[in-house]
Amino acid sequence: MPVTPFGHLLAVTLIALGSLLPVPVHAQTRGGPPMGMPGGGGFAGPMGGGPPVGSPVHLPDIPVRGRPAWAGVEAVTAATERATQAVSAKLSKVQRDRAADRVKQAPGLYELDRKGALSIRGEVMVTGLDGAALAHLAQSGFAVLRRDKVPGVDMDLAVVSRTGLDITHAIRMLRKIAPEGTYAPNHVLFESGLTANARRPSRGAQADVAGGEGVVTVGLVDTGVAPAIDSDPRIHMVRRNFAAGESRPGAHGTAVAALLARERGRLTLYAADIFGSDVRGGTSELLVRALGWMATSRVPVVNVSMVGPANPIVALVVARLTGLGFTIVAPVGNDGGAARPLYPASYPGVVAVSAVGANGRLLPEASRVRRVDFVAPGIATVPDPAGRPTEVRGTSFATPIVSRLIADRVRVPDVAAAQRAIRALATGAQRPRGDAGAYGHGMIGL
Repeated sequence: MPVTPFGHLLAVTLIALGSLLPVPVHAQTRGGPPMGMPGGGGFAGPMGGGPPVGSPVHLPDIPVRGRPAWAGVEAVTAATERATQAVSAKLSKVQRDRAADRVKQAPGLYELDRKGALSIRGEVMVTGLDGAALAHLAQSGFAVLRRDKVPGVDMDLAVVSRTGLDITHAIRMLRKIAPEGTYAPNHVLFESGLTANARRPSRGAQADVAGGEGVVTVGLVDTGVAPAIDSDPRIHMVRRNFAAGESRPGAHGTAVAALLARERGRLTLYAADIFGSDVRGGTSELLVRALGWMATSRVPVVNVSMVGPANPIVALVVARLTGLGFTIVAPVGNDGGAARPLYPASYPGVVAVSAVGANGRLLPEASRVRRVDFVAPGIATVPDPAGRPTEVRGTSFATPIVSRLIADRVRVPDVAAAQRAIRALATGAQRPRGDAGAYGHGMIGL
């Protein structure tokens, strides 16, 4: 198989990771088809060569012995290569139409990439190039808009543009000029849930949290969060705005934060606003920077209640973090039966969450995709930015329930601890009799 530019970059960057991670041991897997993209994904078994941990439970992609399949240098390589292959995958008509509508509203700001995904006009994300290579790009007519090092993920990231070229042609030219680099559109992500009628609030779902001593730490990458969320003395919020303009409380981020903070116990919530008050917010670039902040802050579980297309640079960052024991939880989306895989939920190693209603049935809008790890309640009543009770629904709002359940069991980024948490949740999950494949390991937080 020929080595792609992205594969070449990954081989180089993994040299640094190799000094941090133990040598992986190939693991045996249980029966059943792998979940996720080709080659599986999801979570794997306990570290070491001992017997299985916990009660017997059908977890197709969890090995009985050996290192977790989603940890270590080889796993990062394989996971990122699979994610890179998904870059050319088609989006659902729902997603393509949504992106096209946004371009019509602001054609000077947005454009579509070659598969119809929404992107910032003219902007290409670049990694894997040194100063000399970037200077060569500048001599070839490309302007370097931004360039710096993303802490926590050991990545030099630049954003370049060339007047008169759309992103598809720009990337094609960049690969010819500097094939050693990795290039991606600066995609725009969408929230994965809706705010319903505030005058008819329903009873919110309460998760069955394990509890435990100490402070629970969770990360949130979303819109801004209303100040009222951390007015509770149990909650300590660390905020950081990654978008241009001031951070502004959003209905979506406030709702997700409220669900993360709903349970008992003390909580430290790292809230990264990647939308701000700028129309250029919610991009892949800002997601990468927010994940880097979570890594440097040692936040063990990160909730990303957004959906977007596969992006090779985001995939690289996600693979590095999950390989080092960080847990990322994301929704599968709300495209219903016509859905195609969305990201970051479909990246290997990410916990993919779908949603059910009060009757335990999948929400009609919940994406029917192959890769689902857990299902949780997706309808809840939460405060809006003004503090008024509002009903929300969607896979976005099932995701924080799963994130909090994991965070209650995982206090530091650690492969083995994350594995034990996933195994414990899977053991106690409820599995419906019919359509079991759409529920992953089962329903939790009911």
